[in-house]
Amino acid sequence: MKRLINTAAECALLSILILGHASAAPSESEATRSAASESEQQAAMPPATAEGPSREVQRSLLQKMKSRKPTIRVPATRTLAKYPTAEGARFLAQHGLGSGYVDVRHASYETLVGMNQVGPVADYLLDTAAKEIKRSTPRETTAAMLAIAIASADQTIERRALELFDEAAARAKMGVPFVLSLVDELGAQGDKTSVAVLAKISKRVIFTNCFAVRRAVVQSLRRISLPQSIETLIAILTTATGEVRGDIVRHLTTVSGQQFGLNPGAWVKWWQTQQGKLPRGGGQSISLADALPSTATYYGLPICASRMVFVLDTSASMSGLRILAAKRELSTAIANLPSDAAFNILAFDILVAPWSSELMPATPENKAAAIQWVLLRGLGPQTASYNALEAAFAFDTEAIYFLTDGQPAGGTINDPVQIVAVLTQLNQTRRLTINSIGIAVGPPGPINPFDLFLSSLAALNYGEYRRVDQ
Repeated sequence: MKRLINTAAECALLSILILGHASAAPSESEATRSAASESEQQAAMPPATAEGPSREVQRSLLQKMKSRKPTIRVPATRTLAKYPTAEGARFLAQHGLGSGYVDVRHASYETLVGMNQVGPVADYLLDTAAKEIKRSTPRETTAAMLAIAIASADQTIERRALELFDEAAARAKMGVPFVLSLVDELGAQGDKTSVAVLAKISKRVIFTNCFAVRRAVVQSLRRISLPQSIETLIAILTTATGEVRGDIVRHLTTVSGQQFGLNPGAWVKWWQTQQGKLPRGGGQSISLADALPSTATYYGLPICASRMVFVLDTSASMSGLRILAAKRELSTAIANLPSDAAFNILAFDILVAPWSSELMPATPENKAAAIQWVLLRGLGPQTASYNALEAAFAFDTEAIYFLTDGQPAGGTINDPVQIVAVLTQLNQTRRLTINSIGIAVGPPGPINPFDLFLSSLAALNYGEYRRVDQ
């Protein structure tokens, strides 16, 4: 990615590259690599201790599960339900959960959920997950296996699974990425079982302590169009704060057509009147500003975050009315911050200057000091956008508000496409909101690489984009 994107197709391609591998059938080279590593994976899996499908049956099923025809591979996958044994679970975990076909992965997950009440199956899943979690990089199928175990209606199995979940979550380096992988998998499955597991995760310590996990759980619940998902979101809303609260209210407003804002009690009463049924239809997705019309704003963007960083372009091209308007808007936003918020400001040109070395509580004294600092900031050369955004990531924040009027220049990375790719990848384990404000950015659309840079940055990072023409 050494040049600017200049077509909508390239922007879409960027999204695919950033957000994960496509769900198409595996390529011939991928199938070759899979076959080459199959013996290694087999050796890494604990040996099955109960009888299951014979080797001949396994070979036949595996051939069908690799078919290019969904009508062949999915029924073959579900055939394993006849073998609720450790060997049947091993086969599904290795060849089904790790399949290159999305439908095979879904069918394997659902089949294992149905088998999970049987002791040998649950033991296999938990023992395998426990061994994998001790690795520095657990296999991708580990999260799915643990999610299946958590879903068990057997209290003993559920307790063991949740203890293992907490153990994995507490691991310093792999804990959060592992939990995020598990939560994202549940959102992709999108069934009642997944909702139940997400509800259980919302009561664990890591949900309370980690913003990325809270947002991931809410985002997964939003993907699942079931009454149980709405009920769980409303339950979370009663204690939610910051950006997560905004995510929930925006979704509930879209689904219901009601305007109850940040009032959990009103949402509870509304859901009671629904008697456990989703509203018919469901409205088109609305903006956060429409869902929260009375919330403090910055350039029309609602401020929901409990912790935020404002990033202000102070390059020379911002001189005159642009910088005066930008300082005025930022000063107003800071003045209106609620007392329980925490914030910081980064001004940037070729250098990045922080107002504070840490997020500061929004007390009257701190607000006044921050506004004074903003009003006195001068201008400098160039526009080191990447450096400023990277510096914002160093703070324990939920949201970044990024304002600029020029294409990136003078930073560690200046290619807009590469900036979006690097920051979006970095944000996979942070789940921060990046809102962007473009001052006099020119015509909208893919023909304008600067406008496309700012819109892509926001769209791929939970945020919204505002164009300001002056």
